[in-house]
Amino acid sequence: MTGDDLRDLRDRLGKTQPEFATWLNELLGRKYDKQKISRWERGTEKVPRDVAGALMIARLGLDRSTEPRPAVTIAVALQKGGTAKTATSVNLSYVLARAGNRVLLVDADSQGNATVHVGIPQARVVELTKQGKTHYHALTGKASLTDVILPTEVEGLHVVPASIALAAAEGELYHDPTGINTMADMLEAVRGSYDFIVIDCAPSLGMVTSNALVAAQYLLIPCQTEAHAILGLDQLSETIAKIRRRSNPDLEILGIVPTMYSARQSQDKASLDDLHAIWGAQFSMFDPIPRSTVYSQAAAANMITLAGDPGAPGMETFVEIARRLMGVTAPATEAAHGA
Repeated sequence: MTGDDLRDLRDRLGKTQPEFATWLNELLGRKYDKQKISRWERGTEKVPRDVAGALMIARLGLDRSTEPRPAVTIAVALQKGGTAKTATSVNLSYVLARAGNRVLLVDADSQGNATVHVGIPQARVVELTKQGKTHYHALTGKASLTDVILPTEVEGLHVVPASIALAAAEGELYHDPTGINTMADMLEAVRGSYDFIVIDCAPSLGMVTSNALVAAQYLLIPCQTEAHAILGLDQLSETIAKIRRRSNPDLEILGIVPTMYSARQSQDKASLDDLHAIWGAQFSMFDPIPRSTVYSQAAAANMITLAGDPGAPGMETFVEIARRLMGVTAPATEAAHGA
């Protein structure tokens, strides 16, 4: 974010530099003053990454459309594990919510990582399972979806929690003649209540993941920059073709997000080159999300990475994905100079 970007945002908010400093301090819990804002705007000091991240998200909120529409549904999927699908789903949901959207995060993985990641304690997940209030119960008609949805600490972000019980849905859906449409039917009841529905899929191409692809308008593919993950794209591409032919001809590929990337590793650079060479002409390719311990640390603490560190490596990519989904054009200075 440049000084021009910062000044433009302050002008759009209609704030003086002291007022902007107060607003920013409330947003981030910091103690910046007018002089600091002035130095950032003049370019004599670089805008810190955490400030830039928070302000880029805030600007998305100013630019978002307020026209009412049914929720846009995005499935985040790749059948290989360990490619940062949950981190992508959770942080994208966070950015969309902080930009003023109503977001429903659907945990479609029986491991339930997204559920815990947004702050639902594991003990609470066990209790919800006993009470019959998880994704499995809603998906199989044993509970109403509205009775299963939980709020999170992030304003505007709700979650459909998952537990190991969801694994049982695979067989039940498989033996149901209309089982492939079950998730789409389930989500239809709440599409008018949200702006975005983000589905965090399991590392498999079973019935629950296929359901997510049928329910979604867009597919986002996080792919680790290593050979085995890239090979998994072939099988996913075949599944997408089948889903389009049989159940969801309107499914669009939003793009591939290279994840866990280290520019210092020759193998990562070679894999990133392979991604662009093999899939770049077919799918949009977002900037890679760097490998960073901040993501594993946030997961271990059961918190959303960008909530704790808005300047975390890769935050620009999450903002860009959200911007693409929201139909917001990148500011001219940011497009020219980068974030």
